[in-house]
Amino acid sequence: MAKSRGVRGAAGACAAASLVYLLGRSLLALLVSALMGLAHPGASLAKPLGFSDVSATLFQLLVGIGAIALTLAFLLKLTRLRQVDLRIALPAPWSPGFCLPVFLGVANLANLAGALINHITDNPTTSELLPSGGPELLVCFITLCIMPAVAEELLFRGAFQGLMRPCGSAAAIFAPALLFGLLHLDLAQGLTAFACGVFLGWLTERSGSILPGMLLHLANNTLAFLTIYLRYYAPAELSFGVELFILLFFPVFGGWMIWNARQQGFRFSAGLRPGVDVLAVFASPAYSAAVIFLVVYAAFFVH
Repeated sequence: MAKSRGVRGAAGACAAASLVYLLGRSLLALLVSALMGLAHPGASLAKPLGFSDVSATLFQLLVGIGAIALTLAFLLKLTRLRQVDLRIALPAPWSPGFCLPVFLGVANLANLAGALINHITDNPTTSELLPSGGPELLVCFITLCIMPAVAEELLFRGAFQGLMRPCGSAAAIFAPALLFGLLHLDLAQGLTAFACGVFLGWLTERSGSILPGMLLHLANNTLAFLTIYLRYYAPAELSFGVELFILLFFPVFGGWMIWNARQQGFRFSAGLRPGVDVLAVFASPAYSAAVIFLVVYAAFFVH
């Protein structure tokens, strides 16, 4: 019974924080858009009229960092989460040579599934237009690759997973990963985010640190950034070849790495903390309600 109450409270806090993040991001975007409109009538984050590409991207960076900072402040102030729970520490020995290709394999296998979903649902795949070079490209790289790798791992694998950890590793990995996927507000992207979140959550539990996850997250973001850049600025044959190689090579190579490691006795469950069943997170009415809300919001209010 104590464990049941514990998982309900922890999952409920994660659910509340996910809605604080969504609300904070929306309010900050409205505030920044309003300030942009005062400086240049008609300007907003969606239409940065009168602002340079660097300035517009920096505003988006500010909104993203601000929303995560507000959510972390909410959790540290109003829940039992403490800074030590974030696991910002040097990791125990881990194997980048194994984890990186396996993680990229998981991510790209999910990308393939997402592309299939988009094809079946006739949902066009869109990507942000990147600058061709210069400071604009650097700021885009920081905004789209570095900031999410650091800030999202700090929030989801640090704070959310830190709240859930007393309930056991299974719940600590699953509950934040599901919210991480749903907060992308897109079925295909959310599927990839959920799969990546599960792996990064497992790595955090095994290594005792969020730093390895930040590195893997950054590597995946950088590969995605590269494929988008090539799509716009490289010959079509080169762009298609690189993208196809990434999509097919890493799932196959990652699968081989897992098979080879298991032949040598490796087990993903080794070193994880026992606890409640993974589905026990849905015993929290707040968590279940947040999941339903995010699904409905993504399906009917995001375009």
